[in-house]
Amino acid sequence: MVKALEVNNLKKRYKGFDLAVSFSIEEGETLAFVGPNGAGKTTIIYTLLNIVRRDGGQVRFFGLDLDQHEVEIKQHLGVFFEEPRLFDELRVKHVLEFCESFYPTWDRQYAFRLLEEFAVDPTKRFKELSKGVRAKVALAVAFAPKPRMLILDEPTSGLDPKMRRTLVEKVREARELFSPAILLTSHIMKDVEDLADRVAFLEGGRIKLSQSRGALESWRIIEGTCEGSLSVEAVRFKLDRGASSSRFKMLTDHYEEKLLNELRARGATVTGVFIPDLEEIYNWVINTSRE
Repeated sequence: MVKALEVNNLKKRYKGFDLAVSFSIEEGETLAFVGPNGAGKTTIIYTLLNIVRRDGGQVRFFGLDLDQHEVEIKQHLGVFFEEPRLFDELRVKHVLEFCESFYPTWDRQYAFRLLEEFAVDPTKRFKELSKGVRAKVALAVAFAPKPRMLILDEPTSGLDPKMRRTLVEKVREARELFSPAILLTSHIMKDVEDLADRVAFLEGGRIKLSQSRGALESWRIIEGTCEGSLSVEAVRFKLDRGASSSRFKMLTDHYEEKLLNELRARGATVTGVFIPDLEEIYNWVINTSRE
């Protein structure tokens, strides 16, 4: 089966920064990249769109090589940038009419229905709109072609909670309506939890971990006390001793009774087992080193 996106050894170098990643997205799947500012999230998107030329690697959308079929590929992409830059002097309806000329699958009725649902005045000039309303227009432009793939760069950044909920709901609606593959970047873990099928943790231009939401839901936090060593064999875990050397908090992606037995065999007393949210996993993966 042809994948929506295949990225093999993508490289981009700047002074003090080196990106090197490989990943893929299945048809209809949503992959979210999360990571701190400067991790390379936007650089990945810019190189995938040839806005910035990559220094190495291969990119294929829908089985087509990006360098050989760029125009054809982009006719089936919907793109949303954190800071939408459309045409300041154009009225919203003229922005949509202009964009329509580039997409053979553009659905004009759907585009204007989105504006109506968003309560956007199509006669206003784009420069007259607030940041939240600009985001609504940009989302309508991204969705109107009913593309095979959506690329959403920090779609809810800087928006108020009501606007964030609206955008998340519209992304869900788009998934039901035309089943696009989605590449999402975000630092808002709640949005990722709501939308992503798979999460890739990015730091320093490298993917530190990529797992499905189902796999991440099997992670556990174990808390307890122990005076001795907590070196545990055959399982991957991260450990925080905290202020007191006897107390510990452990995050594991391999939780089972065997792990608890090993901890007890080393003199540990387990006081609690909890399900972490995505932000807790993010903080462990990005910020915590293994013991």
